Parts: sequence; structure tokens; C-alpha cells
Amino acid sequence: MENKDKPDGETLRGRPKKEKEKLSCSINLKLSEKDFKSVKEKAGKLGMKATQYARGMVLKGSVKLRFSLEDLDLMRKLSGMANNLNQIARQANKSGLANTAMEVISITTKIKKLLDDR
Repeated sequence: MENKDKPDGETLRGRPKKEKEKLSCSINLKLSEKDFKSVKEKAGKLGMKATQYARGMVLKGSVKLRFSLEDLDLMRKLSGMANNLNQIARQANKSGLANTAMEVISITTKIKKLLDDR
């Protein structure tokens, strides 16, 4: 990737801008109030506008689900628990498994509960 010179002679730095194709053509779509509310609700759950959702459904046949706040919270909790489990494994290797067995059981119980609550 070559950097092109600016008009005043300076070199451009950083990532080149993506060439984004303009949306210039449209299709008019009429929906009943019930259908429109359904599309708007589904788009809202995905954090999208209704037009973005409809465009994705028309062009791809499906819309990729983004992570919800609940999913992100669950991933953060699982990551913390995995870190704790890793520390316990390290401690078990140092001092022996019998001393850390209760901690391991406690953490695995918490992980099972977290996944079952979902």
C-alpha cells in the first residue's frame, strides 16, 4: 500500500480510507402496521435500524446477531472465573491437589450455576 502525497506535499499516514459504495437506489416496501412493528422490534433487539435489518435480510437472507449486554456480561464473568481457575491450577501444582480441591469444586459449581441460569 503506497501513501499518496497530499496537495501541499505532505505524506499521508495511517490506514487508507475504505471506498464505501453509496446507496443510491431504493425499493419501496409497504408493510402492515403489525409487520412493521415486528421488523422494528427484531432490528431493535439486534441494535440496528429497521432499514439496516431489512437490507440485511433481503441481501443475505439473515442478519448476524450481535452480542447483547447480557452476553457480554456473561463472557466477562466466565473470563474472570477462568482466570481464577488458572490460578488455582498453578497453586495446585505448587502445593498439591488436596489443598486446593475445595476451591476447584467451588468454582466449578459457580460456573455450572452461571451457565444453567441462562
